[in-house]
Amino acid sequence: MHEAGVPPGVFNMVVGHECGEVLSSHPEVDLVSFTGSARAGRQISAAAAQSLKQVRTELGGKSAAILLDDADLQTVVPQFVAQLMNNSGQSCNALSRMIVPGSKYNEVIDIAKRVAENTVVGRSDDPKAAIGPLVSQVQWDQVQSFMQKGMDEGARLITGGPGKPAGLEGGFFAKPTILADVSNQMTIAREEIFGPCCQSSPIPRRLKPST
Repeated sequence: MHEAGVPPGVFNMVVGHECGEVLSSHPEVDLVSFTGSARAGRQISAAAAQSLKQVRTELGGKSAAILLDDADLQTVVPQFVAQLMNNSGQSCNALSRMIVPGSKYNEVIDIAKRVAENTVVGRSDDPKAAIGPLVSQVQWDQVQSFMQKGMDEGARLITGGPGKPAGLEGGFFAKPTILADVSNQMTIAREEIFGPCCQSSPIPRRLKPST
C-alpha cells in the first residue's frame, strides 16, 4: 500500500478476534464487510445492530471450479487441489469443488488423488510439510463431521478421510481428502467445510425435453 502511494492512515491492518468485536460494535465505524463463516457473520451482525451500522457479508461460500472439455487437466487440477490445500483449506476464497465433463471425470479424480497423497502434512519444524494443522479442536471436529456426513450421504472416498495422519495424533491435523460423486443435494455441496477436502462431480447431463 505504501509503494502504491496510498496516504498513511487510509489503510490499516489489525489482527485478532478482539479487533473484530471492537470494529463491529464501535459507534464511529459506519460499515463492516466480512467474509467468513455464518457463525461469525451472525455475531458481527448482532454487534453492528446496536449502532445501526451497515453490514456486508459473504458467508459460507461454496464456489465451484467448472472444468470444460478443452481444459489442460495436468495443469489445472494440481493447481486447483493446491489452492484448496493451502492453509489447510482454511481460506475463505478457496474453491473446494470441481465440476468436470463426464468423459474426463476419472482422469481428474486420478490426478487429484495423486496431488492430495503427495501433500505432506506436518508441524512447522518439518521442512517437507506443505500444510499444518487446523486452527482449533472445534474446527477439526467440524471438518471430520463434514467428511463423514459426505460419505454417509453417498460421496465416494478417493483418499484421505476422517481421522489424523499417521504420526500426527497430537495436534489438530487433518488428512488431505478427495471425495467424488458429490451431488448438489449433499450437505458438503452446500456447506463450507473449511478444511483440506476437495470434492468432484460430473457435469450433469441435460434432461431430455418432455414430449
